[in-house]
Amino acid sequence: MDIKNKLSKLKLNKRRIIVLIVLAIICLLILIGIINLFKVIFSKEKSIGNLSNLGLVIDDGNVIFYNKYEDGIVKIKGKDEYQITDETAYSMNIVDDTIYYLTLSNANTLDLKSVKTNGDAPTKIKTLSTPISKFYIENGYAYYVTSQEIFGISKLSLETGEEKLITATNVQDFVVQDGMIYYTDNVGFLYSINVDGKELKTLSKEFNVKKIQLLKKWIYFYNDKENCLSKIKIDGSKVKLVTTFITNETYNITNKNIYYFDEVNNQICVTNLKGKKSKPVVSLKSNRTKINIANGILYYLDDSKNESSIYQMYRVKTNGKATNSIEY
Repeated sequence: MDIKNKLSKLKLNKRRIIVLIVLAIICLLILIGIINLFKVIFSKEKSIGNLSNLGLVIDDGNVIFYNKYEDGIVKIKGKDEYQITDETAYSMNIVDDTIYYLTLSNANTLDLKSVKTNGDAPTKIKTLSTPISKFYIENGYAYYVTSQEIFGISKLSLETGEEKLITATNVQDFVVQDGMIYYTDNVGFLYSINVDGKELKTLSKEFNVKKIQLLKKWIYFYNDKENCLSKIKIDGSKVKLVTTFITNETYNITNKNIYYFDEVNNQICVTNLKGKKSKPVVSLKSNRTKINIANGILYYLDDSKNESSIYQMYRVKTNGKATNSIEY
């Protein structure tokens, strides 16, 4: 009887241990889920789509740099502002302590330039023949659309100045990320190719794809055929409707929200990534704009108060409350 009782107790203890282990695993998973949820809630809002909105604002996590439109790049540190260039800057990219940007030259071409974040060492890198005022920098190369001899996507070594055509095609928009290029052509088809010009893949020929932005494993795009914002997996395997609120190409994705231009009511609005609810942030006078986000501030273009220029930059908190105005 003693042996039977001992075996029975041993089995019972094993069951208890198994139950305790399962409960511990469940509690650990719940704790990880809560931690990840808090990370999402309290993480900084980071823009994905500034480069798709002329790249007029960029930040390094602490300091903001914005293009004061025709007056040049301004650096914001605390409550103070410092002007570090005196020319219009488009498509700003920041790498370590260097800002790369495009600016209009005297010959009406676009120059690729760089400047240190303190305003030192302004440098002209190359004059580009490009129809798209946007470029990306990754692993020491600048990627841009060229129309110099053959229309297509090129890469330029920032170290050697060597230029190489990656693919010859009519490109309407493109994004470079993690060694891959995603682009749409003049027909509205969507493709991907790696930065070495290999692994060309057709992702979609079903939609008129315009103005693409990449968030995690999804390519967001303005669906000109359906007049809405849609998204497609980066491998082309799945397509989803995001929202019907967006009815034009001007939008900016962040890791938390989507900001877009409501052209019917002339205002910039915000909706969450599910695209279910929308609210206005700021009203505009102009019927065109560009939307840039940095550190909880929305920078946008509106009618200029100066007769010598068409647009100027304005800013407002992303919750619609006023912040320090931009003085011209």
